[in-house]
Amino acid sequence: MSRMVTLEAWARLEFGDASPCMTVLQKYAKNNLIAPPAMKVGRKWMVDREARYVGYLSLPQIPTKSTERLKRIITDGCPTTNP
Repeated sequence: MSRMVTLEAWARLEFGDASPCMTVLQKYAKNNLIAPPAMKVGRKWMVDREARYVGYLSLPQIPTKSTERLKRIITDGCPTTNP
């Protein structure tokens, strides 16, 4: 039996019937929220069968003297518009 499985098959093993949609799973893979990290093989994300969802391990530290624009980018990733 192979060690690597597709992202969708891994989600069924990890979350059962309540697994997230494919878009959310791809976000998990791109942002390294799975340990060990998922790998893109061709066009498919592949995950170790024993991998676990770990989520965000820490939140970014925002410097106290940051501008409002920087704080907005760090907290929610919202794109900024030019004034």
